[in-house]
Amino acid sequence: MNRVIEGLAGKFQVFRLNLRRILSGAVARNALSLYSIRFANYILPLITVPYLVRVLGAEEYGLLGFAQGLVAYFSVFVDYGFDWSATRMISVGRDDPESVSRTAMAVWGAKFILLSVSIILLFPVTVLVTKVRTAAALVWIVFASLAGKVLFPTWLYQGLERMTGIAIINISVRSAGLIALILFVKQPKDLLLCAWILTIQSFLAGIFGVGWATFRLKIRWSMPSVSDIWGSLKNGLALFLSASATTLYTSGNAFLLGMLVGDFSTVGYYVAAERLVRAAIDALGPISQAFFPKVANLAHASKDLALREGRRILRVLAPLGAGIFVFTFALAPEIVRIVFGTKFMPSVNVVRILSLCIPNVALATIWSTLMMLSFKRDYAVLIILFLAGILNIALALLLAPIWGANGMATGVVMAETFVNAASFIYTLKHGLNPARFRPAYVRNS
Repeated sequence: MNRVIEGLAGKFQVFRLNLRRILSGAVARNALSLYSIRFANYILPLITVPYLVRVLGAEEYGLLGFAQGLVAYFSVFVDYGFDWSATRMISVGRDDPESVSRTAMAVWGAKFILLSVSIILLFPVTVLVTKVRTAAALVWIVFASLAGKVLFPTWLYQGLERMTGIAIINISVRSAGLIALILFVKQPKDLLLCAWILTIQSFLAGIFGVGWATFRLKIRWSMPSVSDIWGSLKNGLALFLSASATTLYTSGNAFLLGMLVGDFSTVGYYVAAERLVRAAIDALGPISQAFFPKVANLAHASKDLALREGRRILRVLAPLGAGIFVFTFALAPEIVRIVFGTKFMPSVNVVRILSLCIPNVALATIWSTLMMLSFKRDYAVLIILFLAGILNIALALLLAPIWGANGMATGVVMAETFVNAASFIYTLKHGLNPARFRPAYVRNS
């Protein structure tokens, strides 16, 4: 028994020391800033959920989730993987202000072109698809929020490791949006007003984000060349395709479920559960996002140093992911009752099923995002995510018509498990797995 206690104490000491290393220096400040952005993007909206599900009801809330799920596909198209590819480009050239400004102009130019194409693509969807046509006004209002996403330069601040400014912007704008929702959205017929408030806050965040970049980061505005825009698109192609594949088993599930089941109440139960679990998963995200520029630079200089850093992060993310999973699974009934109310108790099983994604995402983030992308194995990530997306759609078509929201959730978990397993095997096979990394002094002893 004493040996067990000593062993657990030793593991906790390792976890504490690695956490202390992670929570030091500029990377820690960026991680905290990213947490505040995630707080603004996910936790603040989650605070409004108990209110919105009560005033809108399951059906209207499901309809909102359905529209947001459709727009999520266009959001991925507009983002084009720039949150990772542009971050990597800016991180490498951040000591050259001219290079940073040139990259920023190219990325913004590419995003505006992609937004224009998205408008053209959405129009026939809202006319020809019956379920979408009945909610066309709502879909277009939600779609308008993409203008804010085009403007908001998370990739720029992340690459420069200057996240504090946009953290302040995000929290301020989204807090104001939260207050507006509570003040003006009072009943189910206020659904369109609710969507407008969410869209306006996204646009304001984008405007302030651009302003901060211009006046505080001294970004020089100029007309990007066609070759620069094309270069940014080419550089981000693999990551865009990866993000598109990811959407097949993450953001677009509410839309897919809405197309497969007969009522939007089922979609509402699923969306509520998904957002709750995604908020838990996003508690892990800022660590990987904050460390990505550092690990990418280390990978460029030394494979051993990058793997050493990955091992430290793994020793923090793995136990955190396991702990959040146990907490979410065990307390799902109480969490749903408090957050959504008794009318949303059908979401409990969905929460428990989706909570299995938490440890899978925690580990897959290390294998795929930090290691494979840092070592520029973009197309390997693409293949894994594309296969996971196809698996998710196939399982949704099979399970959702039978088990509804529970079937959709089961397909998502199996897709996330596939990503985790495939990424682990790839990094293991190619010597990029930090779990198997042995420092040089150990290998040579």
